Amino acid sequence: MSATELVEVRGPDARSYLQVQLSQDLGGAAPPASLGSLLLDPNGTVVAAGLVHLRSDEDVDLEVPLGVAALALARLQRFALRVRVDFGVAAAPAGTRGWLADELARIDAGIPGVRELAAGLVAHSLPPDVLEATVSFTKGCYPGQELVARMHARGAAAPYTLRRARLEAPVSPGAEAGDPRFKGTVTSVAPDPAGGFHALVVLHRSDAQGATVEVRTPSGVLEAVLR
Repeated sequence: MSATELVEVRGPDARSYLQVQLSQDLGGAAPPASLGSLLLDPNGTVVAAGLVHLRSDEDVDLEVPLGVAALALARLQRFALRVRVDFGVAAAPAGTRGWLADELARIDAGIPGVRELAAGLVAHSLPPDVLEATVSFTKGCYPGQELVARMHARGAAAPYTLRRARLEAPVSPGAEAGDPRFKGTVTSVAPDPAGGFHALVVLHRSDAQGATVEVRTPSGVLEAVLR
């Protein structure tokens, strides 16, 4: 079973419509091309993160983690006024590689899935390498761009950030992490074939600055090593 799904965008305005909706600059890409991108709400909240597969100007797919396509589709349809595009959702073909190859790859890449997106993350909540790979700071306006540009210009940190972590024992998503006052949460966990577990953790920025963080479970407190 694929770990991803596609939002299909078809029609004469497919590429030009996505150019004004996504955080990535599609203008200079020659099809076929695949680029990382974010889809944001106008308030700057991340709706989806994934790969834009530019097959042609009229044939574009947005590949996202399982469960995210419906959110991305609703957001894209909301602003599709007087544009010649059709939308659909489909299972991604087998053989996906890189960021979205499987759950472990997604976690290691720091790409938010459904549980992470439920935390209301903004673009600058994501790991710096993810932000760099998915956002163009030189392209024109798109929904959410004002907040992205303002935080980038000020070097501002988001109140909550997404961090990668390593655990020596399994933890269920939803386990509390960090200072109890800030309600940090383990959001995704996957076993590492080499041993241990990799996780994504949404943490308050004060907790995210450390090298480790406490994770509280029904059976006791564990230490997560932040990466």
